[in-house]
Amino acid sequence: MSFRRFLLKRTLIAALLTLIAVSVIFATLRMLPADPFSGLVASGSLTPDEVDQIRAMYGLDEPIYVQYVKYIQNLFTFQFGISLTQQRPVGEIIIPALVNTMVLLLPALVATAIVSSLAGMYAGWNRGSWFEQSSIVVTTVFRATPIFVTGILFLIIFSYGLGWLPAFGMRSPLANPDGYLETYLSVDFLKHYLLPFAATVLFYSGDFLMLARNSVVERMGSEFLMLHRAKGLSEMEQLGRAGRNSLLPLVTYFALRTGMLFQGVITLEVVFAWPGIGRALVQAILNQDYPTVQAAVFIMALAVIIMNLTADVAYAKLDPTVEAGDV
Repeated sequence: MSFRRFLLKRTLIAALLTLIAVSVIFATLRMLPADPFSGLVASGSLTPDEVDQIRAMYGLDEPIYVQYVKYIQNLFTFQFGISLTQQRPVGEIIIPALVNTMVLLLPALVATAIVSSLAGMYAGWNRGSWFEQSSIVVTTVFRATPIFVTGILFLIIFSYGLGWLPAFGMRSPLANPDGYLETYLSVDFLKHYLLPFAATVLFYSGDFLMLARNSVVERMGSEFLMLHRAKGLSEMEQLGRAGRNSLLPLVTYFALRTGMLFQGVITLEVVFAWPGIGRALVQAILNQDYPTVQAAVFIMALAVIIMNLTADVAYAKLDPTVEAGDV
């Protein structure tokens, strides 16, 4: 199978998976026992006639197949509509929350990918050393510990115990930044940023460390390293050659994990009250805010599927021994 056919096949699969994902969330929301306006009628805030008018305004009184067609058209043209509960465009809710999530998680993922991969390569090259054993134990403990537990421990120690760093939010209550630069490039933001950043780095460190370590261990007895050793290369130079040939699984995993970042880490965002996409999704689900939930899930699913496609393509391109049709 040629690479072009492989790419076309994977793209079609990605499009189909996206359609399935958004269809599932559409059906799930419509199967809920009540709609967002039932509570307003029960509390007396709205009359049944007023609720009928609102439902008509949002198109919820139309046949289900008509709602579905319009829903698909709007999603794939990025027209997310108006929030049912906040009465403003969904994009004004989702986009800032998504930016906040990416500002937190993407630097953390890049940092742990670089540091943990280098540490894993060194650990794999020095099998049986105290460094290998201790690094595996420490990173495995943090990976096995739910990230919200690590976050709570950090809050207890550094916020409530020592009082070094603030506990919640992305900025102080009195802060009123203007624009992205003032929001994300300030001392106040940095103080709020350090604890969730550290928790995220430690949580993901075990994956990259073990991938890098295992890849180097697999290549230690390979012929190309024996050749380099015969040429008189130093230990560090040999490690560099082994590490360079171990990048494929790391690049693939990084691409997959990057797609997952668009989901946010809901428990982490809740613990630190970080205004990210995961926390916004939870609030929208609790409020049965259909447009916001649909937009958030669509963005999350699309990001995961696109990055999975990127990982497949990268794997097929970077490893010449892999046939595209077998990826």
